[in-house]
Parts: sequence; C-alpha cells; structure tokens
Amino acid sequence: MGEFLDLIDDVHYGMQKFFKNKKGFKGIKLTGNTKRWAIELGVALVVGILTGCITYGLLNKEDKSLKVSEEKAVAIEDQETPAATEPEATADEPEEDFSDVVITVVDPSGYAPSIADWSADQINAAVSERSSYLDNNKYWPAVADYWNTKGVADVARYCQYLFDTDKTVYSASDFSGLSPEVIHIAKNEIYARHGYSFKDAEIYNYFMGQVWYTPSILPKDFTEDIFTETEVKNLDLLNSIDNM
Repeated sequence: MGEFLDLIDDVHYGMQKFFKNKKGFKGIKLTGNTKRWAIELGVALVVGILTGCITYGLLNKEDKSLKVSEEKAVAIEDQETPAATEPEATADEPEEDFSDVVITVVDPSGYAPSIADWSADQINAAVSERSSYLDNNKYWPAVADYWNTKGVADVARYCQYLFDTDKTVYSASDFSGLSPEVIHIAKNEIYARHGYSFKDAEIYNYFMGQVWYTPSILPKDFTEDIFTETEVKNLDLLNSIDNM
C-alpha cells in the first residue's frame, strides 16, 4: 500500500513539472486553474488504472485459491475409508454342535423339602463341606448299609430322610431286622427335622453330615408341641423299640 501511495506522489510531481514547461502546449494558454485541473485529471486516470489492475490481480488470485481448495476437498473425499461392514454369514459355515454338552439335573424327588430346589452344584458343595462330620461316626456305617439295601447311593444318602415319619404312621414290623443304630437315628430324625440342636456329639455330628439339617433350637427352648399327630405316634413307637 505504501508503494502505491509513493507512485501517486511521483505521478503528481511529474504532472506539475510537465505543465510548468510551457513548450509542451504551444498555442494553449494555461491558467492556474487549468493546470490544477489537468494535474488532478491525470492523477485520477493513473489512480483508476492502477486500482483496476490491482483489483483484477486480487480477484484472479482468489479464484485460483478457490480452485485449489476445491481440488483438495475432492481428493480428501476420494481418500475416505468406507465404513467397515461385518462379513455376511455364508451357508457353508458349520453350525455349533452341542451334542457333547452334559447338563446335570437334580431330581428333587425324595429329597428333604429344605433342599428340594437346590442345584447339583449346591448339593455337591454342601456334601463336600459336611462329609468330615461323618468320619469315624458310630452311626454312619450302619446307616450307609441301610441305604445300600434300598439301592440309594452317592449324594442322595445325604439329602433325604431315613423314614417319612412326618407323613406315614409306621408299625413295629416296618423296623424289624434293622440295626439299633438305624432305629435310634430314625427316632432322633423326628427332632432333627425341626432344628433341634443335639447335645450328644455323635448324634450331632451324624445330622451335621446331612445337608438338609440346620440346628436352630437349643434343647432348653425346644417344645414337643411342635410335633404333628403323625410324628407323635411314630415317636412313641420308636421309643418303645429303641435299645440305645
């Protein structure tokens, strides 16, 4: 911008010098006003020409920059990576085979009500945790033999009652030929079902080996009023034949 103003000053000075030389305009009488108007007209023409040239140059430069920007934008758009798509499943892909998967289902039939809805994992974990209570227990060998005669083995021996003394009224003949240990346990099982906490260590350990048993009532707080009529009848019978 400074060079442009210097150029105008030079033109103005040249015009003044030119009009001072009267030989350049023979036969024309130049007055003071005429000189001034002529100088200003010349300066205006020069300024107009220069302004037009500068404006044309700027517009042409802007147009080129726009074209370059557009070319870059097109190039960038062409280089964009298309969105990743998941491969379509083909008909030749084999289906997963689940024929070897084994699902363990616990049959709650005959199990004590308190564990009837347990999973196989829960029962196995409880049996593993309580099995040590039956080590060297004086009642367990006789009870295990009784279960074997009934065809009951594995974890089922720890999950069900010896007798259904809460539902069935038994007679003495139902216990004929059974060992004194089994009869004694059958009698105390009536108490164990109601959470009786035994003082006798052998009886306590036996029932702790049964996963359905939860000691919750101390002997001093226990009342036989909790027994049903069926349980009372069976308890009287077992008391009469229990020799231990």
